[in-house]
Amino acid sequence: MVYRTRLTLKVVFFVPLILSLTILAFIITGYAKGLGDDLNSEYNNITRNLEHSVKLLSGMNYSFSLYFSDEENHQVISQHHVQKIGEDGLCEWSPSQRQIQSAYRADARKVLQLDYAAKGYVQACNPESELYKDIESKLVLAPNFSFINGIENYILGLYYISPKGYLIASPAYLIEDMHQDAVGIVQQREYWQEAQSGISALRINGPVKDISTGKNILIISAGLFDENEFRGVVVLDVLVSKLYSEGSAVGERVKFLNLTNATLPANAWMPRTIRIDGVKTNQLMYFNWQWSHELHSFLVNRMASLLMLFILYVVMVIALLYIKITSEKRHFKDLSQRDPLTSLLNRRGFEVAYKSFEPQKYEGLAIFDIDDFKKINDAYGHDVGDDVICAVANCLNRNTRATDVVARFGGEEFVVYMQGVNADKMIEAIQRIQTEIGLSATKVIEQGYTISAGFTIRLTSDNTSLEDLIKDADNKLYSAKNSGKNKVVI
Repeated sequence: MVYRTRLTLKVVFFVPLILSLTILAFIITGYAKGLGDDLNSEYNNITRNLEHSVKLLSGMNYSFSLYFSDEENHQVISQHHVQKIGEDGLCEWSPSQRQIQSAYRADARKVLQLDYAAKGYVQACNPESELYKDIESKLVLAPNFSFINGIENYILGLYYISPKGYLIASPAYLIEDMHQDAVGIVQQREYWQEAQSGISALRINGPVKDISTGKNILIISAGLFDENEFRGVVVLDVLVSKLYSEGSAVGERVKFLNLTNATLPANAWMPRTIRIDGVKTNQLMYFNWQWSHELHSFLVNRMASLLMLFILYVVMVIALLYIKITSEKRHFKDLSQRDPLTSLLNRRGFEVAYKSFEPQKYEGLAIFDIDDFKKINDAYGHDVGDDVICAVANCLNRNTRATDVVARFGGEEFVVYMQGVNADKMIEAIQRIQTEIGLSATKVIEQGYTISAGFTIRLTSDNTSLEDLIKDADNKLYSAKNSGKNKVVI
């Protein structure tokens, strides 16, 4: 008899695996959602910082507008600056800290740290030239450059570019890379061309690499006008690497793309266009997805969950293995107590079932034996003989109660043990079983067959042993056989 169970080894290992993979999918989904939420938070933070930068530049633009409206009345401050012609042949202006701070009390001088400079063509060092006078008048706004530049750490620099050929910048080092052709190069850029054509618009340009630092920057620019006259451009450089939250692993992976001259890479995740009211933008932010990095980050951040999931998988496998082994033990134990041909209890199983009874008033034991079974085997063969045995077993099962114990002790001999409170009904049940077996016999062989039985019934209070019950029933069976067969002797 082949033992079959749905709880195979495949089920033991693959069902927990499928469940674990489902949970893993939820963990991955949760991680991706958390990453997406963090990224959206960084996008919002970057946008807020850019909006703040735009406001600062707008404030500078407004300062120039006020300056242009009252340009003739502004104080000349050339005596507060030092001019020199550099090795590149350009004129540099820098503030004289001592002279500027002399108007302040001694304990306030350390607070005022001006960091700006101006640079232009060589005529800028000639006090008689128009260029000198223009720079001299504009430098009244230069301290504002220094103050704005120090407000936020993501502001790399702020500068004013004049169409007359000079530049005012903060911090001062921004002018170091300015050369003879620098102004001409700037005047070829889109934001300059746009402003020069009369379009007064704030715009974000880039990203580009800063010449001085080699870092990526975004350039926020605004054209300056006095009435309809173009008066230059004011520009604020924003350091991309400082726009996101400090220490943010997600922010460090945010990249910027100029949609004018670049296409979105294949590994770009959750792209978002930069949109700021009143500002012309053509930039897009995206998360630079790298599978190896994300896998490592996922393992590090979800290590506890993954470890618990692995433990859960192992526990489920062990539990199913335990159930499988227990079930198999129970099956084979049951198998060892059953007759392989009829699936009735064998003698061992019968004895185990007998001991589990809750005593009632009467107990009875009947032994059934097929009459002339050897002749059936000789006449029809052992296969038909087996069919007869199975038919008797089935009839016994159909005509006994669930609480009765039915067993095959071997060969053509069957035993029925029962308990009850009415001896007459117990006797009627045994007689009915014997009759039913005889009536159904022709379904197996045409001539049919008969069965004899010996039945003993006792008070359970007599504490008769199983061996004595079997012996007494067997004696009665012997009497039935010797007195004509096909009967029950009680």
